[in-house]
Amino acid sequence: MRRCGHQALGIRRALYTTNQTITKTFQPTDEQKVRGLILNHALTKVNQLGWTPAAIEQAATDLNYPPTTVLAYNGMPLIKHFMFDALNKTSIDQLHEFDTPIDRIRCLCRVRLRQTQPYIRHWHDAFLQMMEPKYELAAASWFFTLATRMWEMSGDQSLQIDWDRKRAVLADVYVATELYMCEDTSADFGDTWKYLDEAIEHMEDNARGMNRTPDLRLCDVGNEPASGGHSSE
Repeated sequence: MRRCGHQALGIRRALYTTNQTITKTFQPTDEQKVRGLILNHALTKVNQLGWTPAAIEQAATDLNYPPTTVLAYNGMPLIKHFMFDALNKTSIDQLHEFDTPIDRIRCLCRVRLRQTQPYIRHWHDAFLQMMEPKYELAAASWFFTLATRMWEMSGDQSLQIDWDRKRAVLADVYVATELYMCEDTSADFGDTWKYLDEAIEHMEDNARGMNRTPDLRLCDVGNEPASGGHSSE
């Protein structure tokens, strides 16, 4: 996990320097609907072709559209599509059954991580693309928006200063857990869920410590919480 962790530092650093939240709503045009269809189908090509233009072109061909219908010079159009689609699917109908906001946050994190799970063996490649300077802040805003959505759904009633801190800390916890998952070889990602539980337990302490300079080396395996079956190489 060293490679994934160190190369994602920029995204995690950006979580502390942006407070942008994506709230746009719009009615898609026919062109956008076609684009969405192609990108949805391209997700089925990721495990074979990765987060690449080739996956998008193959999807367009499968659906009888010209390969260049969705112009892509890298995998970012597909990564962005996945991030927004996963955001919209991050919800739980039974959230009222959980006693506290933290319990709801833990559940929502699991729901979101399960959406990345089918692509996890290629997800470090997605992180590398999101880490490119021209995409870094946008990628950070996607994770920040996810954290905002989770806190809102949890019913948290924090004051504004605590709200901003909690969103940044939760986004950082989520990114760290997703990076951990990239290298987890335990059955059904059991070590990832243990890592998440431990991170959530300490999240409020982390939020109180946000007035200190955050240690952005958290993805170094030597600094990860201990976990039995996790492979670091």
